[in-house]
Amino acid sequence: MAETSEPPWQRQRLEPPTATADDRISHLPDVLLTQILSLLPTKQSVNTGILSKRWRNLWATVEVLDFDDETPLDRRESWTGSSRRYESRAHNKTGFAEFVYSVLLLHDAGKIKRFRLRCGAQPNCSELDIATWVTHVIRRGVEDLELSISLTRYVTLPRRLFNCDTVSVLKLNGVFLNALATFSVSLPVVRVLHVGDRVVFGSHDYVFKLLAGCPVLEDLVLESTFNDICGGRVCFKGKFELNLKRLFRAKIGFSWRDSCQRSMLKVFQELSNVRCLSLSSSTVECLQYATSSEIPVLDNLVQLEISFGNYAWDLLSNLLQRSHKLEVLVIYKESRVYEQEQEPKWILPLIVPECLLLHLKTFCFKEYRGLKTEMDFVRYIVLNARVLETMTIYIASSLGLEEKLQIRRQLSVLRMNFETCQIVIH
Repeated sequence: MAETSEPPWQRQRLEPPTATADDRISHLPDVLLTQILSLLPTKQSVNTGILSKRWRNLWATVEVLDFDDETPLDRRESWTGSSRRYESRAHNKTGFAEFVYSVLLLHDAGKIKRFRLRCGAQPNCSELDIATWVTHVIRRGVEDLELSISLTRYVTLPRRLFNCDTVSVLKLNGVFLNALATFSVSLPVVRVLHVGDRVVFGSHDYVFKLLAGCPVLEDLVLESTFNDICGGRVCFKGKFELNLKRLFRAKIGFSWRDSCQRSMLKVFQELSNVRCLSLSSSTVECLQYATSSEIPVLDNLVQLEISFGNYAWDLLSNLLQRSHKLEVLVIYKESRVYEQEQEPKWILPLIVPECLLLHLKTFCFKEYRGLKTEMDFVRYIVLNARVLETMTIYIASSLGLEEKLQIRRQLSVLRMNFETCQIVIH
């Protein structure tokens, strides 16, 4: 290869590819190309405008916008078309906000079906910026809205978002919902509502208010742990009527105080029609005080995932008794060090739950430590789950090698005695 003394920055630059016979992608219909671009972050979608004239304005017709301020804007780029021009400057405090404003200004699609925004801890956009963007996409008929913002700053969302008749999927993380106290909520077509673990509520009343405004909800995730100021005197003061009869899937991971037990039960009792239910350890810790009559009959439940420590065996027994069609049971045991005498006994139910006799096919136990209560429960499942097909046991990773070997020997004996069920040990 011939050597050259020409500096790298003076060497000939490669020209963007043109739509030749070998460029099959560029010959695809616009409908297919926009579908492909909709799978990319908006920054990458916009960058395709430099490929050729065919691609120059194609990004502006994509109905999906995905912004992430961690995507660097570190080189100078430009594209021109129909008297349009945009230049992304060096990545700085205002570069990301300028980019979002420019894309929204030049966007040509009839509507925005999906809008996703991620803003980290760096002040790349203000609360006013975020409120302006959200209001804009609502006016454009957005259907799927996902916001993930750093909690290092106070960001409250515009009222218009909670009175919108086009949003069907709403996913929030890193926002403050205390403003819900000042206005009503009406989200008539929201089917999916995910409230992440970094959402701040001042009171569980605001949770009820939000849920009460979603009459056709099918998929619910409540994971917020930032509700430490909530207490018995301000919790569940409102008289909100919940109607979650259409709820298909629910994941409840709220951090509830003891004084908030009433509000926790109110939410839990509305889950009677769910088919898939996931309960965090904090939720289970609150529900452990519930009586058997306060636990709803879960006639449609087919999959239950539950996390707990050494205090929830009675609750688990009650849930099995009231989940008549349960097919999948997943237990995640908290990774705490328990002494044998600290672990409550597994008390055999007077009547074997119907789900064990007729329906349970899959059982999974995570963070298994080999305690007597755990082994008694595993034996009970194997003996009574007549249609059980697979049992998977994950031994706690924190245990030593000798302890793990001893547990494997115990479970291997169990596996030899029950050949009709496949027992997998990890």
